[in-house]
Amino acid sequence: MKGNMHEEIKIKNVIFYSVVIILTIILIKVYFSPGVNINFNVLNKHIEKINSSQTIAPQRLFVKVWRSARNEYVDSSMNNQNWLKWRNRYLRHIKTADDAEVAIDSMLASLNDPYTRFLNSSEFAKQKDILESKYTGVGIIFNKTGDSITINHVLKNSPASKENVLPGDKILSINGQNVNKLSAYQIFNMPQQKSVHLVLKRGEKVIKKDITRNKIPIETVYYKVIDGQYAIIMLSTIMGEKTVSDFIDVIKKTNDLDGIIFDLRDNFGGVLANAVEMANFMLEDERITSIESGNNEKLQIYAKGEKIFKKKPIIILVNRRTASAAEIFAGALKDNLDAIIVGENTYGKNSIQHIIPLQNNTGLIITSDKYLLPLDEDIHKTGISPDVYIKSDRSQKKDSQMGKAVKILKKIMKNREESGII
Repeated sequence: MKGNMHEEIKIKNVIFYSVVIILTIILIKVYFSPGVNINFNVLNKHIEKINSSQTIAPQRLFVKVWRSARNEYVDSSMNNQNWLKWRNRYLRHIKTADDAEVAIDSMLASLNDPYTRFLNSSEFAKQKDILESKYTGVGIIFNKTGDSITINHVLKNSPASKENVLPGDKILSINGQNVNKLSAYQIFNMPQQKSVHLVLKRGEKVIKKDITRNKIPIETVYYKVIDGQYAIIMLSTIMGEKTVSDFIDVIKKTNDLDGIIFDLRDNFGGVLANAVEMANFMLEDERITSIESGNNEKLQIYAKGEKIFKKKPIIILVNRRTASAAEIFAGALKDNLDAIIVGENTYGKNSIQHIIPLQNNTGLIITSDKYLLPLDEDIHKTGISPDVYIKSDRSQKKDSQMGKAVKILKKIMKNREESGII
């Protein structure tokens, strides 16, 4: 028995040190090879695979989250509190996975940051599916503020969009259960049934919808041409793995047209790297954004000279639900290409999150940095102000914001023709 135990420990040590050696070799190659192209996605996938294949005790998982938050969180004061107190309070009481999850949720809640949260195995799997543009559901993304649950975004070609569920609708109940008193976590983890019965409130009107869950292909970039002269490019999210390549393809297809309207309404954002890459192909060598970390270090990100966009007038449509990475993209075009912003003030989310894969197939979404627009504007809670304000009302069949954008674009082109500008 004793010999077997020693043998098992020996094997575990061999596996552990093998992993350390492999990672060390990778890091040596990354940092010391001349001219190497660092592919952090590949490295992160290696780490994720190693982490997810490990099963650790609930206490160790709690400590892992505690340490990751301490090292990575954007506010080094941890919301003006002694972070060690959480370790001392909970560690000796954790016996089960449920104990660890409750302790972790309570600890992270003390940061008073709605974007930093723990992902259990079920949530982590769903998050990966979304990042990989795989999704099964009704196709709504919601936000909880107090007791109010508001739909922020309805995915294109989703069951919800086909049933005319709209951004701005408030969710009163799901499958007969009042959700106002439930947390976002509890709503997210409600039992999944094939058919979802929603009771919504739109203005003063109560609406009931029966929607069947289904697989949803997440199309993030699509376009149409109007009057043979102008392109309307819709960006529903900046989340998907194919977003950048699809964006490049659309820019090339519309490059010879006279003007572009980017529709970023209801775009809740997505992956920072996607927003930066998209702006990179629109700009020459201008600044795209600045990233500030918790230790007040500032990283300025510039375009890399890979521009494929032929300069032309740009209109950007935004509303109150245009957020995060979508605001980065809009701000880069506004400050560098004089794009005209039409619509409403954007959401105003300048914080950046990244996902840390953890053992037991779990993860941590943590706010690690914040961004500024190219001219160092901080839009936290204020958003980007439109050059032309026009209120959004998606309940009307006539899209007044889009109509205004088209009028502005046509007027610009007419003025250029009359002035002899080509």
